[in-house]
Amino acid sequence: MGRIVFTGVTVWAGRDCVPAEGWLLADGGRIAGSGTGAAPAAEVIPLPGHHVLPGFVDTHTHLTVAAWQPSGGDASSWRGIPDALHAVRLAARSAPEAPWLLFWNASLHAWPEGRLPTAAELDAAAPGRNVLISGIDLHRGACSSPALRLAAERPADLSRDRRGRPTGEVWEAAYGVVLRHALAAREDDAGGSVPEALLAEARRHLALGITHAHDPYVPPGRHTAMRALAAATPLRLSWAAGPGTGIFDPPADPAALPEGPYGEAGKEVKIFLDGADRCALSLPYSALPGMIAGTLRESVRRRALGPLREGMGKKLTFGGGRVGTPYLRFSHADLVRTLAAYAEAGFTARLHALGNAAAAQAAGALAEAGVTGAILDHLTALDARTAGLVAEAGAIAGLQPGFAARFGAQFETTGLHRHLKIAGAGQLRRAGAVTVFSSDHPCGFLDPLVNLRLAAGRAGTQPEEAVDRSTAVAAASTWAAASIGAPGAGGLAAGECADLVVCDGDPFAAGTRVVQTWVSGNVVWKSDSDS
Repeated sequence: MGRIVFTGVTVWAGRDCVPAEGWLLADGGRIAGSGTGAAPAAEVIPLPGHHVLPGFVDTHTHLTVAAWQPSGGDASSWRGIPDALHAVRLAARSAPEAPWLLFWNASLHAWPEGRLPTAAELDAAAPGRNVLISGIDLHRGACSSPALRLAAERPADLSRDRRGRPTGEVWEAAYGVVLRHALAAREDDAGGSVPEALLAEARRHLALGITHAHDPYVPPGRHTAMRALAAATPLRLSWAAGPGTGIFDPPADPAALPEGPYGEAGKEVKIFLDGADRCALSLPYSALPGMIAGTLRESVRRRALGPLREGMGKKLTFGGGRVGTPYLRFSHADLVRTLAAYAEAGFTARLHALGNAAAAQAAGALAEAGVTGAILDHLTALDARTAGLVAEAGAIAGLQPGFAARFGAQFETTGLHRHLKIAGAGQLRRAGAVTVFSSDHPCGFLDPLVNLRLAAGRAGTQPEEAVDRSTAVAAASTWAAASIGAPGAGGLAAGECADLVVCDGDPFAAGTRVVQTWVSGNVVWKSDSDS
C-alpha cells in the first residue's frame, strides 16, 4: 500500500479511541498520523460522513467451533422435545452415511419440558447413530447412546435418573469430550489443509470489521491446522491451548502443550473454574425466596413443569449467611499450583469464571500464586466486593456485552439481578479493573457494532452498567489487543499497524454498517454497496 489519506471522516484515534472529525493518514501498512484542517499530500479517499475505527480485536471467539455450525442442524427454532426428535429423524434419513448428526443452539429454557431429549429418545429417532444436540451456551448437550459412551470417563458431568443411570444429558467435561470427537470427525471428513468452512468463518469475521480473532481453545493436535488457516486468510489469528481430550478438562503438565507459536499473540492456556447454567455463585440468604418464587412463576407462566424441574436440579449449599451453587471445578490449592506452573512456563492464563464465587476463587488464587495479567473471562454475575478483588489481583476482565441481552432474563426471572451485576462493565471499571469486550461467538453476538451499542446503551436492566462510547470502542479494539499482546494496542496513532474499520456513519447508530475492513493497510473486505 502506498501513502493514502481518508478525508471527511470521524477518526476514533489513539489507544483510548477519542473521536474527532478530520483526516487519517496511512503509509506502507502503518498509520502515519491524523488531524484536522488541511490533509497532507497523499492519494485521497474521500469518505464524508463515515467513521474510521481501529480494527476490532475479538479476544474470545470460538471460530473453530462456529465454522461447523452451518453444516449441522439449527435448533434455535425448536419449541420442545417433539421438534427435536422430528429434526433428528429427518437428518438421519437425509444423511445416512454421516458419522455424526450435530444440532446447535437448543434453547431448552424456553421448552415446556425443561430438559433435553434422553439417549433412549435419540436412539429411537436415529438408531445406532452418533447424535449430539448442543445447548446455546456450548456447556451442555444431549447424546445418543453411542455418543454417550465416549463420555463414560467423566461420570461427575453426566445427568442420571433416579436409579443412577445416565440419561444422555452431558455437562461441561463430559460434553467437551463428546464435542471434541464430533468436531474431529467433521474436520477429518472435510479434508484439505484448510477446510472451506474455516475460511468462510474467517470471512464472516472480516465482514463485521474484526481484524483479529482469538480462539480461546484449540486442542494441541489442531495447532498446525490453525497456522495453515492463518497463512490462508488476511484475518489475524491467535489462540489458546488446553488438553487434547476436551475444552473443559483441567490442563495437565504445561510441557504437554505446544511450544508455539500461538498465532499473533503469546502462549495462553484455557482453564475452566465453573460452568454456565452450573456457574458458581455466592448469594445472601435474602436471595433465596426470589429464586424459589421466580422459578414457580415461570412454571405457571409457561403452564409447564420444565422450569420447576430445572430449578430443582440445581445444587445448593448453606452456611455463613450465604447460599451457594457448588460448581467450582478446582480446589484452591490445585488452582494455585496450576497457575504457578503455567506462569513459570511462560503461559498467560485465561480463566472461565462466570459466577462471582468462581471470580473470587480466581482472584484469590492469582494473588497467592503471584500471577498478574491473567484474563478472567465472562464475570457475568458479579458483586461489587468481587469486582474489587479482580482489580486488586491485577487480572484483566473479559466481558461479553451481549450476554446481558441474551441471558439476562434467566437472572431476572429468579431475582438474581437484585444482588449481582449482569455483565457489569460499569462495576468493574469503577473498581479499577482493566476491562475488554469480546463476543464468545457463537454463544454471544459476533457483530462488534451490536456489542458496542449494548455496552454503551443499557436500556432496561441495570442501566448504570453502561460505559461511555470511547470506552466501548477501546475495550473492543485497542485494549483488547493489549490484553493478548497483539498488534494494534496503540490504535489509530502514528507508527501503529493500519488495521481499521470504516463505518458508513456513527457506529452507535442503529442503522450503521461496516463497509470496509483493512488489515496492514490493505482492504481485505468491502461491502458490495460501498462506492
